[in-house]
Amino acid sequence: MLDGNLDEDVEAELQVEAPEEVTEGETADLTCKTTCSLTDPTFIWYKDGRPLTTKTIKNNQLHLQTVSSEDAGSYRCAVRGSQHLHSTAHRLRVRYPPKRVSVSISSSGEIVEGSSVTLTCSSDGNPPVKIYTWFKGSTSVGEGKTYSIPNIRSEDSGEYTCWSRNDHGERNSTAVLIDVAYPPKNITLSINPSGEIVKRISVTLTCSSDGNPPVNIYIWFKGSTLVGEGKTYNIPNIRSEDSGEYICWSRNDHGERNSTAVQINVLYPPKSVSVSISPSGEIVEGSSVTLTCSSDGNPPVKIYTWFKEGGTSSVGSGQNYSIINITAGHTGLYYCEAQNDHGALNGTVMVSFKSRSSSAVWFAVGGGSFLLITVLICICRINRKKRRSDKHDDENADPNAQDDTYTALQPTARSSDDVYHTLATVKSRSPDDPYTAQDPQSRSPEYDTLAVRSTH
Repeated sequence: MLDGNLDEDVEAELQVEAPEEVTEGETADLTCKTTCSLTDPTFIWYKDGRPLTTKTIKNNQLHLQTVSSEDAGSYRCAVRGSQHLHSTAHRLRVRYPPKRVSVSISSSGEIVEGSSVTLTCSSDGNPPVKIYTWFKGSTSVGEGKTYSIPNIRSEDSGEYTCWSRNDHGERNSTAVLIDVAYPPKNITLSINPSGEIVKRISVTLTCSSDGNPPVNIYIWFKGSTLVGEGKTYNIPNIRSEDSGEYICWSRNDHGERNSTAVQINVLYPPKSVSVSISPSGEIVEGSSVTLTCSSDGNPPVKIYTWFKEGGTSSVGSGQNYSIINITAGHTGLYYCEAQNDHGALNGTVMVSFKSRSSSAVWFAVGGGSFLLITVLICICRINRKKRRSDKHDDENADPNAQDDTYTALQPTARSSDDVYHTLATVKSRSPDDPYTAQDPQSRSPEYDTLAVRSTH
């Protein structure tokens, strides 16, 4: 072979002998062959157009000790001194399991409850990965290259991984965390101490909630009245007035919510014990009365005991105590002892009455006074009318008429209607007449008045 034709011969005769495909982890040898007779040639290898300097080259062989996916590519060889003359390219394919498996989230910012989220799994494998399985924690939740969560909820928060597989192996992605933001929910109230709440102890209410980000604003209400702020609400020395329904209002950056109301029922001994009498008003001897005991207590008072001042034992029990046919022996101070599980308290009332005889005397005296006043009023009216009549007669009298005074002294000149005639007639009545028959000491003042007038 002529030296002048060396370049053309080398370019025509150089070729790479190697397997078409190799599995990752195996050994592969690439051989640069030529039909030309060369004196101690030095071979140079190229991968994807770049000289190889880190691989083992022995004579005309390129030895790949442990093949990896990075060894896949286009290989050429050349003879030093004629590097511009390459062999034909040989493509080496490397089979390998999935690697560089990663998960991307469609929403790059904050994920809020109610939005939609899509996870996408990416991997490098030869042959390409066709089997993808999605896990939330250790639970399989879906398959396919993508996994969508429409209308995401707080329960969807957690770590997700993508498991990928091809003919040569499998691999999991690194876990990605989905952190769903949501307003407060599952708000509950706890009461310490639990069980019965007795007056004067200290009580603490604690509000618990589930929210993302965590709730940082708590407001407490009793009914519709704001009573405090903070995760806990303390009531030292609790009173009966603190009984009622309490709710906790909680809020974070994404919303607000109220808890279910809890009832605080403060137990306390009886108070405001009072006694009433029925019927009200004046109590008359022989009548009946009922004493009723009223109280405020929690639990409600069920034990009522009645006592009379000065007595050594109770006189009755129950909320009502009746006295039938009341007498003087029933008068006095009565008190009712009201008792529940937490204490006792008394209420008092005074029972007194007026006897029937006293009532009769007062009725007689009152009636007599009324009759006397009525008679006096009538006499005054008669005298007034008479004076007016006398004055009228004087103005119309005949000048030749006799003096009235003289006429009044002559019985023959008096008319049958004259007052004097009437009085004279009264004096001439029979002894059966009630005025003349009675002793002068017992005559009424009205009669004495009339009698005096008749003597003039």
